[in-house]
Amino acid sequence: MSTGTTLAFQLPEGWTLRKVATAMAREWLPPFRAEPAAKAARWVVQSVMEAPDQGSAPLWEPGISTSDYEERLDSADLNWAIRASAGRGKSTILARFVLDKENPERFQMVLVQPAFPEALFDTEKLDQLPTVNGTPGTAEVFSALLTSNGFELAAN
Repeated sequence: MSTGTTLAFQLPEGWTLRKVATAMAREWLPPFRAEPAAKAARWVVQSVMEAPDQGSAPLWEPGISTSDYEERLDSADLNWAIRASAGRGKSTILARFVLDKENPERFQMVLVQPAFPEALFDTEKLDQLPTVNGTPGTAEVFSALLTSNGFELAAN
């Protein structure tokens, strides 16, 4: 894992970690993306599954149905991450989503990077989010996106 900030959220009914990560990468973050500078590599933001434990059953195997495979991808054993990469450069994990093993109705958002990579987001667009004072970092942006989409911060 990481020594970054960890926040816990309630997982609404019908949501899985996969669905949260996918919505974050494909729907909620894109409106705040910066336009790439001329001749610069465009940043790509993706939701990615993190490798399950070595002792886990394989996710895919010959003959598995699509619905069974999809069900395995939504498994509570899998963690999901939001990854940003530009060009052929090294990718950066911005946040991880981990289901709370003791309470499957909660998940933890582990923020790996305190700030976003330069040129990933448009600061003027980010200013439209209800965030904490000053330049919003990953904690403020990800928390604001989750709460504005119906997720509640979980009490510790």
